[in-house]
Parts: sequence; structure tokens; C-alpha cells
Amino acid sequence: MDLMQALVKTSPATTELQRIPIPECGPREVLVKVRAAALCGTDLHIHEWNPWAQGAGIQLPLVLGHECCGDVIAVGSDAKGARSGDKVAVETHVPCGECYQCRSDEQHICNNLRLFGIHMNGCFAEYAAVPALCAKPIPKEIPYEVGAVMEPLGTALRAATEPRVAGANVMVVGCGPIGLFAVAAANTLGAATVFAADISPARLAIARRMGATYPVNPLQDDVAAVVLQATGGYGADVVIEASGSVEALKQSFRYLRKGGRMALVGLPGKPIELELGKEVVFKEANIIGIHGRKMFETWARMENLLASGKLAAAPAITHVLPLERWQEGIDLARSGQACKVIYTP
Repeated sequence: MDLMQALVKTSPATTELQRIPIPECGPREVLVKVRAAALCGTDLHIHEWNPWAQGAGIQLPLVLGHECCGDVIAVGSDAKGARSGDKVAVETHVPCGECYQCRSDEQHICNNLRLFGIHMNGCFAEYAAVPALCAKPIPKEIPYEVGAVMEPLGTALRAATEPRVAGANVMVVGCGPIGLFAVAAANTLGAATVFAADISPARLAIARRMGATYPVNPLQDDVAAVVLQATGGYGADVVIEASGSVEALKQSFRYLRKGGRMALVGLPGKPIELELGKEVVFKEANIIGIHGRKMFETWARMENLLASGKLAAAPAITHVLPLERWQEGIDLARSGQACKVIYTP
């Protein structure tokens, strides 16, 4: 039996590198030789087995990882789409194809949604069995490391697309990977001004490289005052909330202009109290929830922008490590020293 190296969550208390059998390719799957896989906050949650992971329907043992890029080396008997030899990036959402949402072109919010790397084995391994629908062929000119971050990049691109950032004054709250990608996307899509808020000077420096006009540190500056002054007192046309911070989200309504648009990407850890009359109703604020990418409208747009060199993702990739150094990658991510960590199995 052929074996491969994989990072496995074996029990609530244990994550370890193991030698396990190379997965078999099911009828509607493709087998991918993983070239690059990106570490995500969700992987940290599962590794730590926090309350979210405990309630996410995860069955252990589980091969971790859900953001990846690689080459198709085998195709299932009933698989459609990707072919052997294709370079693919992986869409995490695995829709049922039968529910109301799936039949209404809303597969990304399928009523029976399953997630690659969460409800099935993932990609922190030399090989991964991927639902054929989710193995998205991409142009050869997109590097493997960039292909591995197309899942979060697509979320950020959609967060900039839905609220119509062209010609707008845009604030991105939180400069983690998705926030940084949102800065790049807003800049690519023609935002007039891009504010970026984060407490990390290092991440703000990356935000500037990715197109931020006004990097702002809430520990040093009054964010609302900076935005209002730069916009003639009106406020931001668009806010993209990617921090998950309750206080940052509440404060963002101070500088969202009347008639402004807000895209919510971050996941707050507790309920939020808002004066809906003042902050939403009288302001006529448009609030949009962003849950991943549209399948596959977002992907097509993203591929075109990446292949043409008009969308920058590489600056957010700060570390590339062999899978054997998985713990180092987790430590870097936890400490805030890293932005996006890539493993090469």
C-alpha cells in the first residue's frame, strides 16, 4: 500500500504528522498532487479544538487543510470538469446540487453545505481526494503559492465586488489575509481611496504595498476622525469588515456615510448591540453578508485578474514552509508575525 505524509487531527488533544494511505479517487472525485497548501484561521480552530471546532460536525481523525493548489493525477469514473494534468485550485464549499439554493444559483450557501478539509479529509498532505466540482482548473501562469490562496482571495474579491467599490472611498477593517486581499481587490476594481485599519504595523506596511492609501492604526489614531477628515466629513462609501472585532465593527458605523454600503466578512466572537435606527435605518445603510465565493462567477473574474497581473496576492504570503515544519507555521500565525503561511507537502 502506497503511503503519504499528512497532518492529521487524531483526537481533541492531538495533531500529528503521520504516514497514511494515499486516498483513493472516488467516482465523482479527482486525486490532486498537492503542490502548495495555505494555513487558515479555521485550521487553527480545529488544531486547538475550540468551541467552534467542537460544534462544527467534524469527525476525527481528520487530515487538516482546505486551501490548496496542485495537479490532477487521477480522475474518477463519473467526474466532470478537471482532467488529468490540469493545474487546479480548490473551492472549499461542497454543495449538494439539489436544494433550493443550489437550484437558484446560490451553491455557495447550499442548505446542505459540506466543507472540504472540515467535513472530509483536506489538503495538508502530499495528495488529496477532491470533489471534482470543487477542483477548479486555473491558468498555468498563476503560481502554485498564489493558487493556494485563491479561496480566501476570492472571498475578498467578492467582498469588494458586491458593494461596488469603483470610484468609492473604501475602508477595510482588519488586515489579516482576507483584509489584505480586500485592499488589493478594492484597488484593482478602481476604488478612489482605500483606508486600511489594523493594530499591526507590519500588516499595515503590507496593506500599503497592496494599495492602501491611508493605513490607520486604531491604537495610535482615531480611525473615524481620519476617515471623516479625508472625506470632507461625509464618511466612507464602502466599509469591508474583515476583523471580526465587535468594537471595530460598532465603530465603523461612525464613519460609514449615509447611504453607504458595508460588506461583512469577519466573524465576531460574541453578539453585537447596534442602534439600528440611528446606524442602519435612518442612514439607509446597505449591509451585505459575504460567505465565500460565488460558484463560479467569482473564480472566473479572479483567474482573469491574477493571470493578467492586475490583482496582487503575493505580498500577503509571508512564509513558505515544508509540511514537516507545520508547528512553526502555526506558531508564526498565532504570534502575528506571519500573514499567510504556505506549506509545501
